[in-house]
Amino acid sequence: MLEVSRILTSVGLVAASTGLVVYAMGAAYADPRAFEMNLGMFMMIAGVIGTIIGIVIYRQQSTD
Repeated sequence: MLEVSRILTSVGLVAASTGLVVYAMGAAYADPRAFEMNLGMFMMIAGVIGTIIGIVIYRQQSTD
């Protein structure tokens, strides 16, 4: 379970930072693109949630 928490934490961080890039690319146009902005926001939120869950699982496993 310790490996799962590490993988979830790292994937969550990568998804959140990639979501930020996608969101910025959508907002950079003169006419902002809603699809890229929505996708980036979803990726950022999902990545942060995944990271938090991974950290909580890791902390719980390391104290046992």
